Amino acid sequence: MVNRMEKIDELVKREVSKQLLLAFPDSIISVTDVEVSKDLSYAKIWISSLNDIDQTVKACQALAPEITRTLASRIKAKRVPKLSFIADKSGSYYDKIVDIIDNLHKDDK
Repeated sequence: MVNRMEKIDELVKREVSKQLLLAFPDSIISVTDVEVSKDLSYAKIWISSLNDIDQTVKACQALAPEITRTLASRIKAKRVPKLSFIADKSGSYYDKIVDIIDNLHKDDK
């Protein structure tokens, strides 16, 4: 059974994803995870991008107040969390591990 916080996390993830798609139509930005605090005061939003991830995080953070206002109009909650964008670098970490494994197999041959 999905609990209340998981529903809120998913709702914020969906709405923020929509707003990022509208704000950056020429970029591929993915919201990979969202964690909203229990008191709804803040939300950590992990994003990944094919572009420079640090620049993307800065651009998203600059849009955070606007996204928060839009979020407030779309969700029914006592308060709307303050958004904090974080770079999700798990994809590049995965790529490094695959490269290491591939190199190990090349050495065996």
